[in-house]
Amino acid sequence: MNAIKLTALATLMAVGVSTQAADVITIPDVTTSGSVAATTDYMYRGVSQTGNDAAIQGNIMLAHSSGVYANVWGSSVAGGINKSGSEMDFSVGYSTELTGALKPKLDVGVMRYAYAGSGKPRVDFNEVYGSLTFASFLMKDDSFKGSVALTDDFFNQSGKYVYVAADYSVPVMDTGLTALAHLGYNKFDSGTKLSKALTADQGSDDDYLDYKVGVAAGVQGMTADLSYIGSDISSSDCKPAGDICEGRFVVSLTKAF
Repeated sequence: MNAIKLTALATLMAVGVSTQAADVITIPDVTTSGSVAATTDYMYRGVSQTGNDAAIQGNIMLAHSSGVYANVWGSSVAGGINKSGSEMDFSVGYSTELTGALKPKLDVGVMRYAYAGSGKPRVDFNEVYGSLTFASFLMKDDSFKGSVALTDDFFNQSGKYVYVAADYSVPVMDTGLTALAHLGYNKFDSGTKLSKALTADQGSDDDYLDYKVGVAAGVQGMTADLSYIGSDISSSDCKPAGDICEGRFVVSLTKAF
């Protein structure tokens, strides 16, 4: 892990620790939250961002009672263009509960993905996103989220891109476990653009699916997650990036504050 990674991630963790101290300055109606995490692989929409290696991650969020929020999330990354570096995501958005029988939670915003250590220009990009989350959707205490994200110029100047996803979680009876499921659809303008985003050889497909199936549980004040994550991208379309598109088990441990 290089100095850039250490500096960015240490800053996030230091901010998290400092929130435990007595407040010297307080902003009315603003709350602070965040988390730190360790994972055996950073999987982004079904593709490894760390060359199948582990990652350290963290985030810090400031949220106003009106629903407006700002968030910074960071992770170590490696592989593809990012041989060694860090990813920092900056987002500003608005979240509120809508009226109606199901009272879904609306979340809309814009995110800036910034990559340090890639050594190449214009890999950073902006993305507009929106989601609706329904609590107790099919049964008590379950959750369903439908989301969409789009950009005019995706990672590594790979052009227009649209992402549509569905996430579902449900408690497993009285075991203390929560079952997790995710399915996402990734659409590019062409196979050439998809290959450019993967920094891989030319592929024929201009879209792909990503998925996740797993369980989560509380462990000593933290959340442990064991999931199988992957995509339907063929190995041949992923070369020479390696096996970063293949499914694998991922273990994550997260501490929220």
